[in-house]
Amino acid sequence: MIDFLYNVSLHVPDLLILLGCALLFGTGGVLIARLAHWLWWSRMAGERDPARDAGDGAHSSILALIAFLMALITTSELASFGHADRQITQEALSITRLDRELETIGAEAEQGRKLLRNYVESVARDEWPRLAQRPQSLSPMAERYLEVLWSEVRRLQTVVKAANSSLAGDLGSYMHSIEDARISRFSASMNTIPDVVWLMIGLFFLSACILAGRNRISRYATQVLFIQMSALGIILALDIIIDNPFGGDTSLGPERILASVDSRG
Repeated sequence: MIDFLYNVSLHVPDLLILLGCALLFGTGGVLIARLAHWLWWSRMAGERDPARDAGDGAHSSILALIAFLMALITTSELASFGHADRQITQEALSITRLDRELETIGAEAEQGRKLLRNYVESVARDEWPRLAQRPQSLSPMAERYLEVLWSEVRRLQTVVKAANSSLAGDLGSYMHSIEDARISRFSASMNTIPDVVWLMIGLFFLSACILAGRNRISRYATQVLFIQMSALGIILALDIIIDNPFGGDTSLGPERILASVDSRG
């Protein structure tokens, strides 16, 4: 169910996700608080000690815990987003370097350059959408092109080894870098926050809303509660938006990977 909702969110503008989560959390918080007051707290009014209401401390503690967890999640998501950005840059650089070395070999390496461009094209057209959707996967087409490219590079290494052993070593090194960057890109696309954490946050949110209904929900209290819960909804929307660096409006595109070979003709 979570994967389905996430895939749907990829087709929704970021601004709409922010507004939707803010309205959903704000309205939901107010409704839950009013319902809790009507069903529960109003029937216990005579049992409360207004001078020493334990609910105040519990309510504040739960809100602080929610804010703490959301801060940790947001920090983790932003770090993952930045890591993916660096990996794409490194992958593009390795592709450019490999293409440059193949170019120096001459006509013997034309097939290798063609295979490299086929691999880049398959990454941009087939692998990128697979990384955005859940469950994420790598492209079988890109994998096949990479395997054939490896075979061609091994052949070229034997051709140039006698004349330039360092060039032969560089070809293998750049291929390893491309392969490592591809796996790192796949790892960055995976959700690092377990689903149980989102369940915990949902339960904390429900608890905070129920505790907010201890007192009668006046017009002023309704406005304050709506703003408070809407703020939590906006933070959750931010995490949804940046959860996968390869999908949605705020995402990392394959332009740098394509440019790594297009710029060299």
